[in-house]
Amino acid sequence: MTEFQFSDGTIERITCEHERIFIEFLDWQEERWIITFENVLGFKSVGAVGAEVSEMFVKDVTPLSQELAVIDPSEVGFNYCFTCARDWNVVLTIVASEYTAEKCS
Repeated sequence: MTEFQFSDGTIERITCEHERIFIEFLDWQEERWIITFENVLGFKSVGAVGAEVSEMFVKDVTPLSQELAVIDPSEVGFNYCFTCARDWNVVLTIVASEYTAEKCS
């Protein structure tokens, strides 16, 4: 089994479905992955598709989660933040309960 790493990859596509987000991700070895976020409450993308990612980190609170807390504070999950390798800005934030990554065949 190959371990998934967020660094030095590219977000190829983002697809939304009821309470799920699917990210097609091309890693540094040109392998394709599907990252699935579950129980998504919201997301914010600023030029994420096509962006080269330097890292993904988890934060307790982001402006997005604060905005979502107005809806139902008890349901705000983790804040998954993707940073752009070019300028280190956060290009994608997803508020969700968890994620999984599977290598495409």
